[in-house]
Amino acid sequence: MSIRSEKVAEEIKHQISSVLSKDLSELHLGLVTVTNVTMSVDLKTAKIYLSFLGNKEPVDVCLNKINFRKKQIRMHLSSKVYMKSVPELLFYYDDRLEYADKIGELIKKIHKDDK
Repeated sequence: MSIRSEKVAEEIKHQISSVLSKDLSELHLGLVTVTNVTMSVDLKTAKIYLSFLGNKEPVDVCLNKINFRKKQIRMHLSSKVYMKSVPELLFYYDDRLEYADKIGELIKKIHKDDK
């Protein structure tokens, strides 16, 4: 990624986090964390990776709620980020934390069996 796309990705990450925590708190998604944002080379598409903590609904439902409000999120983003055009937002679930926990549990189990 170029330096410009990295800077844009970081700014979008910050602004999306703000929108999700303040402006869309009525969705009751628990703690939503933007873990990563990757931009396309032409800055027209942003892939946004989210993790959810403290929510009672499945991840699919949470992502559907966010995707339903995608236009509203882009509107907020356009007022905060000064770009020629606001990128298309694609939301994905980031399961790295769950994967790391699963690997940690497997390692504990292996070491427990060794003793």
